[in-house]
Amino acid sequence: MSNTRIAFIGAGNMAASLIGGLRAQGLDATQIRASDPGAETRSRVHAEHGIEVFEDNAQAVADADVIVLAVKPQVMKSVCQALQPSLHEGQLIVSIAAGITCASLQDWLGARPVVRCMPNTPALLRQGVSGLYATAQVSPTQRQQAQELLSAVGTALWLDQEQQLGAV
Repeated sequence: MSNTRIAFIGAGNMAASLIGGLRAQGLDATQIRASDPGAETRSRVHAEHGIEVFEDNAQAVADADVIVLAVKPQVMKSVCQALQPSLHEGQLIVSIAAGITCASLQDWLGARPVVRCMPNTPALLRQGVSGLYATAQVSPTQRQQAQELLSAVGTALWLDQEQQLGAV
């Protein structure tokens, strides 16, 4: 992931854990951005991890290779629909939101490479196990990027069916 630029949409506990894991693995702060509506959250994440933070999601994703959707499921549709015009071809979308299917994400964002994953609570301590599921548009390189991203907080396992995410 040494040349990968990652943008987090939402900078809550799980996003901060992933950012911390990536930084601990040596990913430079200049390669990670985050957006969050809360000024206090943005300030905390910037202070803890030294990354650039934004209130505006479009600014965060401007030149990102990987976009991590780390918002609450109840706001995911509106966040995706607002974000969609700012996305460009080739960006990998990784969702860590519970209960939001790949089909829904592609409906809201367009037919893009999407990885849906379900990190568990121990990921907050970098001891987690995450199940990952990729859509057909995800390239082998993007699969590797997603696995490395989730491995920053524990173990990441590929699943062959999206329905298996609830079992992880």
